[in-house]
Amino acid sequence: MKKLLLSCIAVLPAFLFGQTTILSDNFDSYTAGGFLALQGPTLWDTWSGAGGTAEDGLISSAQAVSMANSLQVKNGGAGVYEDDIILLFPSTYTTGAYEFKCKIYVPQGKGGYFNLGGNWVTGGAGYQYGGDFYFNADGSGFVDAPGTLTFTHNISAWNTVRVLVNLTSGTKELFINGTSIGTEPWGAAAGFGVVDIFAVGYADGTGAPQVGSEFFVDDVELIQLSVVGLEENILDAEVSIYPSPNNGQFKLDFKNAQSDNYSVKIIDVSGLEVENSTINVNESASMQFNLNVAAGFYFLTITNGTTSLTQKIVIK
Repeated sequence: MKKLLLSCIAVLPAFLFGQTTILSDNFDSYTAGGFLALQGPTLWDTWSGAGGTAEDGLISSAQAVSMANSLQVKNGGAGVYEDDIILLFPSTYTTGAYEFKCKIYVPQGKGGYFNLGGNWVTGGAGYQYGGDFYFNADGSGFVDAPGTLTFTHNISAWNTVRVLVNLTSGTKELFINGTSIGTEPWGAAAGFGVVDIFAVGYADGTGAPQVGSEFFVDDVELIQLSVVGLEENILDAEVSIYPSPNNGQFKLDFKNAQSDNYSVKIIDVSGLEVENSTINVNESASMQFNLNVAAGFYFLTITNGTTSLTQKIVIK
């Protein structure tokens, strides 16, 4: 007999998100001072296909997260456009869910920008923008247009940037340094096929005036997210999580459980693990959690290696 949780929480179908890395680049295999598109033409190009010109970005050792190098993106000052770099996907994706990840460093007084879009041809003919992401000189930022989704970023320091693109729901969600900024519609009907890293910058969240653009990009990844089924052998126990919803502080109770050591993991909707603990259960046990995470949906999985149970947690 399956004894699932009592009255406090909703039952979640047994699934988790798995992930497959489609492409990645940390720029460390390139020579500092050289042009990116010339050294990495399999992954990289420029807007007009002009590798090795002012439109191409330089590999730099001035800043880096992993080892020695990063990509430096810059222009000649406000309104003087130069670097416009394209990350080429193996294909244009029209179904499923994907995550674009990178690190971004914007120096004091400068601005940065990138966009994600649909099907790509050299020169951008018919290009559809799925989302625009602006990093302003004052440490503010915005998505798509001033006044929609806004955020803050660290000036003269590395920021972790993640964008979840769900082509099934037609949405995109931005995360800055682990915090969800919010969700907006995905703007490219053609799908998801390219990242455009462009040297343009703004002073603040109004979207004007322009300032000189210079920023560094490192540890680029494109990941495909997939649904992975859990074991059908469901944990035979009474499990409660309360309160729900909660603010990250909640209690997990076991009752009438087989005595054993249980692994307790909590992941976010992108598959990122935010908690991994072990609890010894002697028929019953309790566990207190104090998570410092962004608001949203999380999944708590309990397993002893042969049986498992997954529950949804809502953090507000």
